[in-house]
Amino acid sequence: MKGLSMLRKNIGPVTVMGFARYSAKPEVDPADLIAATRVWQSEFLAHQPGIAMHCFLGNLKGDFADAIFATDEASFIAMAQEHPKASSTGPVMEMLDRDSIRLAKNNLLGGPVSLPVDFSCVEFGTFSPKEPKSFTEERLLDASRKIESAYLASFEEAKSHFVARVDESTYSEIAFVETSGAAREICGGYMDNKDCTPMLEMFDPKSVDLDFWHVLA
Repeated sequence: MKGLSMLRKNIGPVTVMGFARYSAKPEVDPADLIAATRVWQSEFLAHQPGIAMHCFLGNLKGDFADAIFATDEASFIAMAQEHPKASSTGPVMEMLDRDSIRLAKNNLLGGPVSLPVDFSCVEFGTFSPKEPKSFTEERLLDASRKIESAYLASFEEAKSHFVARVDESTYSEIAFVETSGAAREICGGYMDNKDCTPMLEMFDPKSVDLDFWHVLA
């Protein structure tokens, strides 16, 4: 929601969102991880050229995630290369179960786009196309725009919605919502809405990996 403390720089529209999901080691106090992440956010990320926004997230399962927006892919890659060298990175990484880390570089379709505002929940899901031979990014983007205009526009809590390419066979859908409760309600209605059907029919149901994340820092 408006006023939450997170890294946000007004440096123009963005084209890439990095999303990293992971678990902490069992003995780690989440409060210590949040504190270390805030230091990393202010001492490292805030000074990286082209990095426009970062929010540290948690889900109801006790896992954590980073969402990082960049103005361009080169800036995101440069940040990722500098990340291991930063003095504030070590304390964060020491708290993580490294085997649990899953990284996704999401190239936003239809961009550049404006940064999301006034949210406390991020819905992040990945999927593979059900029919790869007939699937196109143009169809996906058209279906996404239909959802935004015919369904999401009726919800004041829905703040931003993107689709993105992760790799040659994986795509993502990302929604920024005012609260976690609203995000779950909107997602529940999405499944039964005729204007959302064209996108849903593009997904291989077995490939869908979706969760809801709330802002921690």
